[in-house]
Amino acid sequence: MDFFRGKDIGYDPTSIVLVNLPTTDQINLQTLRNRLLQVNGVEQLSFSTTPPTSGNNNRSNHHFDNRQKEETWDVNTKGGDAQYLQTYGLKLVAGTNLPESDSIRGFLVNEAYAEKLGRQPQEIVGRSLELWGFKAPIVGVVKNWNNLSLQNRIEPVTIFPFPKAYQYVGLKVRSSHLPQTLGGIESVWNETFPDYIYKQSFLDQRIAKAYETEQLMLQLVRVFSFIAIFIGCLGLYGLVSFMAAQKTKEIGVRKVLGASVGQILTLFGTEFGRLILLAFVVAAPLGGWMMTNWLEGYTYKIHLGWQTYAWAILLTLLVTLCTVSWQSYRAATTNPVKSLKSE
Repeated sequence: MDFFRGKDIGYDPTSIVLVNLPTTDQINLQTLRNRLLQVNGVEQLSFSTTPPTSGNNNRSNHHFDNRQKEETWDVNTKGGDAQYLQTYGLKLVAGTNLPESDSIRGFLVNEAYAEKLGRQPQEIVGRSLELWGFKAPIVGVVKNWNNLSLQNRIEPVTIFPFPKAYQYVGLKVRSSHLPQTLGGIESVWNETFPDYIYKQSFLDQRIAKAYETEQLMLQLVRVFSFIAIFIGCLGLYGLVSFMAAQKTKEIGVRKVLGASVGQILTLFGTEFGRLILLAFVVAAPLGGWMMTNWLEGYTYKIHLGWQTYAWAILLTLLVTLCTVSWQSYRAATTNPVKSLKSE
């Protein structure tokens, strides 16, 4: 989960508000654009079918560069206006942005599209692309971003204007005075579409929802790990108390013969060290195998290196030390006269 939160998905989804559109009437949309840009705190806005990262991307077959046959692989399609890149912070690596137009006069594609063709981004700029019966040149190539969740590989994507299907307006807002900005957006929206319910969401929160299963699993792991460690500590405490009772006379004899407190503690440490190492030999391969299999379901993931296992055994030894140290110390510092006194 730390990896997911810190992973660079190719753009910054923070401070982007998504508002559902009830209609694609061009007069209303243009009016909405002009009025929203006047709201204090709104920096950029874009109309689109979906934001850059979404769980419901459309896929389509297509023709590239006047080829007779369609490509054998599909491309993800995203309707977006000329402000799409600037609003969401997507970066061009070749070519130019979409022209200002309500019709398809050009396509943007991502680097994965060029990679699928086996071409460099510069090589496909200016080549034609036919999609849904529309044919236009590829005007630019966009740096890859995660258009799906991190469970999935980055796929070929194309962006083009398609006003009839726009479902969202995405607004890049300043974080300062956010409540006032959101209130202004809602006020303008209600005046423009008084017959529809206003709905908004933050893009970063929508992306986080894609990992609800992982978040739930993380919480369950924490709870059950705490329970398992607590039960384990109770068992360790009971075991060291039992060992101390059984070794009372042995400890007394050792102390009479000159054994130090450190040597007595080493006796206990050796016993528990063997148990911990045995448990680790059994648990580590099984846990590693289970985690590796689970991680196979994710394209982007952490890798279990030797550091993971090293931290596991060190933390286990630390928990064991904290649990048994007091009882071991009491046994090691008991007066040998009391230990050797016959019952």
